Amino acid sequence: MQITAQAKQQLEDMLKQHHASGIRVAFAGMGCCSQKIGLSLDEPQDDDVIDVVNGIRVAIENRVVPQTVQVTLDYQTTP
Repeated sequence: MQITAQAKQQLEDMLKQHHASGIRVAFAGMGCCSQKIGLSLDEPQDDDVIDVVNGIRVAIENRVVPQTVQVTLDYQTTP
């Protein structure tokens, strides 16, 4: 997983605003072709893989680790 500089800034603002210490990536159900993953400001669970990505603590649910290897979190504003 990668986190861009723009996403890092937004995540740091949200973490501070919500008094959270990191993000969590977890299983969010099944899609038409594969698992869906979700992102939240939750604490790690016992079986999560914990890493620090671009200065952000990321807990990843063990069963979705393979789906996050090539994920890049980015942020952009649109009209």
